[in-house]
Amino acid sequence: MIRTSKLGIIFFLFVSLPAYAGASLEDIENSLDSDSVKNEPTDDVQIEKTRVVRPSVLVVRDSDADNTGSDTTYQFYSSDKAAEISYIKARPVLGLNNDRAVVSFLLNEERDNAVTAAIMFDVAPVLLTGLELSFGPKLIAGLLSIENADVIGFAASVEAAYSVPINKFPARLSTGFSYAPDVLTFGQSDRIIDWFVRFGLPLTKNIEAFVGARYIQFDTRPGERKLDQQIHLGVRWSSKR
Repeated sequence: MIRTSKLGIIFFLFVSLPAYAGASLEDIENSLDSDSVKNEPTDDVQIEKTRVVRPSVLVVRDSDADNTGSDTTYQFYSSDKAAEISYIKARPVLGLNNDRAVVSFLLNEERDNAVTAAIMFDVAPVLLTGLELSFGPKLIAGLLSIENADVIGFAASVEAAYSVPINKFPARLSTGFSYAPDVLTFGQSDRIIDWFVRFGLPLTKNIEAFVGARYIQFDTRPGERKLDQQIHLGVRWSSKR
């Protein structure tokens, strides 16, 4: 009897206290269910916990890195009677769509000097693999040792180069011809003829040695002036990009 009364009192207190606070049995059940839901992680939380945050990687591309050719080339050759140094820039100049520009200075033992500047355009496509053709205008200024015999001429230039397609023997053959007629030659000269042939072999990936022949002649009113007509040895150095 006493045990039964004790159980009744406990049940009465368990039910009456929430009811006194304004909560019914249904509210108590709903409250218990909501607490259990709050304690359990949702699917979004679980997905967020399992999400892997990867650090961002910034890739910087150098525009010049895609250009594997040479941007600047220096060339020097010397024969028994003359020597020439050239600067070659493989980029357009003066807003022209040219492929390269060449500036050269030649001197010989007779104090006959010449400055040349050319703008060259490559011809494409070329049917033969390894063959390169180019053309362009050339300005030739002769600073001759004869008094009052300096000349200047505008020439048309054509050049060709052939790279032997053999890895073990990557030889390069090149030639060029320039001609300034009387109508485009000013000063004490009637015409200008300039041509060369060369055979080159690479020493390193950006240095090439070559042997060749050069012939440059000014037809002046006092007489012909041959600035160079000798076999020469030379070297080319290209800055790889």
